[in-house]
Amino acid sequence: MKGLNGKRVIVTGGANGIGKAIVERFLAEGAIVFAIDKDATGLKKLSHGNHADRFSMMRVNIAAPDVSAQLKRAKFLSNVDILVNNAGVDLPYDHLTNRGNWEKIFAVNIAGTRTVTEAVLDSMQSRGRGGSIIFITSVHTAFAFNGGGAYDASKHALVGYMRSLALAFGPAGIRSNAIAPGAIYPTNITRGIPMKEVVRIGKTIPTPRFGTPHEIAGPVAWLASDDAAYVNGAEIRVDGGLAIKAPFEE
Repeated sequence: MKGLNGKRVIVTGGANGIGKAIVERFLAEGAIVFAIDKDATGLKKLSHGNHADRFSMMRVNIAAPDVSAQLKRAKFLSNVDILVNNAGVDLPYDHLTNRGNWEKIFAVNIAGTRTVTEAVLDSMQSRGRGGSIIFITSVHTAFAFNGGGAYDASKHALVGYMRSLALAFGPAGIRSNAIAPGAIYPTNITRGIPMKEVVRIGKTIPTPRFGTPHEIAGPVAWLASDDAAYVNGAEIRVDGGLAIKAPFEE
């Protein structure tokens, strides 16, 4: 893909699942990658192949009050070209119980993501060379799931935030977009689903299977590349057609 070689990329939630695949894809494209995650063990297991000179990582909980200070100490913010906001959590919330989970989800998915984004925006603006900010949203922005009230709301909020950034910073050459994955396996959210259920559910999707993390990483890399230079403010669904299927269809 055009324009990724040598670009400096931050991937949040980069230790596992989709985040890990995104890290690996950007490294393969020649980018310089900084992965952050609260999972120190997962970070240490990241496979960077022969790209150790272009890869660094840091244990960071983006919901921590001092996340901006932590990132500044890493000295990676001064020249960031691409930010992939992948970190997120999903906890049950049904409006009557589990009410504490609302704050836990929004602390990561919204407040933490906003803090990291604003820190990167400061760098991108001061540098004056533009950039690309990509949010990982969800098929949950197309329809609701029982027990997913807080997660659904947080992903809708990310879309609104992304669009406001696209409008405000597009004139400065900073593009903001989102990728909305469907049913992806394995991730931290789907890893606990028995394989028999993964196969069964997969058959109900128009592309009759679960997607893989690497099938999300490819579109993310494309959005960040010069090939997508005129894409700004878009949420692109990568869900095998899950969101277009009527619930009463067999």
